[in-house]
Amino acid sequence: MKFGVVGPISKDNIKWPNGETISKFGAIVYTATALAKLIQGSSDEIVCLSQMSLSDLDEVVELLNHPNIKFIYNEGEKTVGTEIELAYVNQHDRVSKQTRIMTPIALPEMTMLKDCDCIILMPLNETDIEIEQLKQFRKVSRATIFLDLHDLITGVDEQGRRFKKYWEQPEEWLKTIDILKMNEKEATWAAGRPLETFNDYLDYAITVIKTGLIACWITFGDQASLIVWRHGDRKVWATVPVSNTGDVVDMIGCGDSASGGFIYAYANLHSPIIAVVVGNMVGSVKAATYKASDFPTREEARYMITQHYRDYFHKILDEFIFEHHLTLKEIKEE
Repeated sequence: MKFGVVGPISKDNIKWPNGETISKFGAIVYTATALAKLIQGSSDEIVCLSQMSLSDLDEVVELLNHPNIKFIYNEGEKTVGTEIELAYVNQHDRVSKQTRIMTPIALPEMTMLKDCDCIILMPLNETDIEIEQLKQFRKVSRATIFLDLHDLITGVDEQGRRFKKYWEQPEEWLKTIDILKMNEKEATWAAGRPLETFNDYLDYAITVIKTGLIACWITFGDQASLIVWRHGDRKVWATVPVSNTGDVVDMIGCGDSASGGFIYAYANLHSPIIAVVVGNMVGSVKAATYKASDFPTREEARYMITQHYRDYFHKILDEFIFEHHLTLKEIKEE
């Protein structure tokens, strides 16, 4: 199995509410590292594609030094990586300022991923991965393409301040991908209208699926995720609880890590609901640690899922046997 992970490796300069400051690399570092722990010991490969400033390159190469990761980057002197200042007001809310925007990924670079089985796209700006380049790449690739909407709904003003905006060209993006992931805040900007109730989010996810996607995954922080997907000729949906793997210490990178867990499970089992279980679990592990090295291996993940999701799977099985179907709900066209 060959995975592609595409997007910025952001240099995050973080100021915590207590005034403490740190600097670390994030974004697709979390995705690639989480995925690498799950496939280590196998012949599977991760191709990590980004653009880096030369001043950051050595440190990032060391971070991604893993036998299952191949790191592709542009060594040009004018190539720029992403840099962001994050000032936390509290554990969940922050003010961000972008001081560098990554040099866009070019089509010849994307083409190096054409033999990948699954590809995760994780743009932090709309210029990181441009839709026209992706449309051309789609013509030469049969990969399952997973888009973490992330900051395609984020703009940057002249002072570097980041702000939310509506998703531009959503129809074009949806034509070129297979699976869409977003959190509840991003979903409102993607939909172009307020989403206030659970049914609002469900209706929007169903609309996305009707464009031809395999699945649409919406996360709600520490609340259960919503997953809507195609099952043959049917469309079904379910909510998947999050797991508690420890006290929350660092929310940065949770969504990025969850995407890695999802694509690993989906590539192996082709089950969106199982993929969300693995994604939620890997994301919760990241929330409970500062270190990417603490991501679970495949064996550790299997044990953790058994511990945290045993009752959930038993409930699904019982409902299937007795035809209650309360957890997995079919979408009727009317």
